[in-house]
Amino acid sequence: MLRYPSILIATVLTAAVASETVAQESTDAMGGMSAVSASSITFADIAVPGFDPGMKIAVIDGNPDASGPYTLRLSFPAGYRFPPHFHPADENLTVISGTLLLAMGARADESKLQAYGVGDYLHLPAIKPHFGGARGATVIQLHGQGPFKINLVQAAASQ
Repeated sequence: MLRYPSILIATVLTAAVASETVAQESTDAMGGMSAVSASSITFADIAVPGFDPGMKIAVIDGNPDASGPYTLRLSFPAGYRFPPHFHPADENLTVISGTLLLAMGARADESKLQAYGVGDYLHLPAIKPHFGGARGATVIQLHGQGPFKINLVQAAASQ
């Protein structure tokens, strides 16, 4: 398996700073509560080694690259597929729009994919490989404890 220390790239850090600025402004105005309006969320391209281009990220709260809580959104174009991978910490996932296709396992097998729609919630345990994609343009929200990392499962390692 290959281990990639972080999925964040420079353009994502810009989005994180912008999101944090919006959240901070809201926090100050609301006595400690933070809020991010949907209209202020900006997605940026993200390049994850082993993943096809097209996925985008928006950091909603926290810093996924550091220890502590984070919330982020991922946007997938119609027909997008992502390879088997896992994370060192649990993930909490909610489908915001579209249809997420997901299955557990170290080998991609389209016949195992399950469809999850708007409002569906999934808890993905740490170190459990999963794969999937999107049916139609899809946005998901992830939250958990950082640092958020992706560990790619190599096809050769599972043969």
